[in-house]
Amino acid sequence: MSKYLLVLVFLLVSGPAAAADSMQQLIVQKDYARALQTGEALLQKNPQQPNTRFLTAYANQMTGNTERAIELYEALIRDEPGLPEPRNNLAMIYLERGDYDHASQLLVSAINTRISYAIAYANLSQVYKGIASEAYRRAISQSSEPARYTHDIELTPITWLDSVEPELPSRSGALASAAIVSAPTPAAAGAEPAATEEAAAADTDVDENLLIARVENWARAWSSKDFDGYRTSYAPGYRDRFDSHAKWVEHRRSRILRPGAISVEISNIKVRRRGENRASVDFTQAFSSPTYSDRVVKRLDFERFGAEWKIASERVLSVL
Repeated sequence: MSKYLLVLVFLLVSGPAAAADSMQQLIVQKDYARALQTGEALLQKNPQQPNTRFLTAYANQMTGNTERAIELYEALIRDEPGLPEPRNNLAMIYLERGDYDHASQLLVSAINTRISYAIAYANLSQVYKGIASEAYRRAISQSSEPARYTHDIELTPITWLDSVEPELPSRSGALASAAIVSAPTPAAAGAEPAATEEAAAADTDVDENLLIARVENWARAWSSKDFDGYRTSYAPGYRDRFDSHAKWVEHRRSRILRPGAISVEISNIKVRRRGENRASVDFTQAFSSPTYSDRVVKRLDFERFGAEWKIASERVLSVL
């Protein structure tokens, strides 16, 4: 499992103690293959036991069975929403896949679940430091290499979890936002300021109502599983973090068209003009599906291609 140290907790809950102790010992001894075999067998007998589910997910993760680990972590998050540890470990899977927004979102969610959960603060801080450092390096070097933000991120393991019910923070005490650090502006990187009177005047050419309609159509296509409508909302060749546009299309198709209803509701839309052919739209997004739900502040960066505005990039700015 590369160089990451994941959270290993022994949940203090009722259940078959002897079997759980045996599995815990195997994990402590780093015999993940046997721990995995033991855990899956235990789940056949008692699929709802939180301790077994978490340890089995951990064993899957440590042996490279990430899809099964994701399945178990997501189910545990849904059924036991007061536990931050599954969110932390799930974040590490997405981090290694290069999905930094999703990883950061899960870490913020872990903090909101338990405001005193120090490990998530440390992890999130390292993720953001890596993002900022890599963005600055790429800005000044004009590198075309794929960004990798996972360097120097190590997680402090813990081997306990309080037996008391996790304390859920009030809205005022929760982490309100955690914005992904963007690349430095040209001025910050030492370049000449790009703003001119002509560029400022060009900003007025952006039709805010048109962009708002584009975002609403994108959300509507996503909610209704109109994949063609969803896909064509993006710029030609859009690939996000994937190696090719085709891989991104296949990934999104599998997610959007899998069984179960999807709801994507947007509100608080704000348009920011970035020039004649570029604009950013920030909004609140409430997403729900049979296996996952969240509420985030998102940004879609648009570029004009001929007469059409298309999504050139998207990111989560904060988790609400």
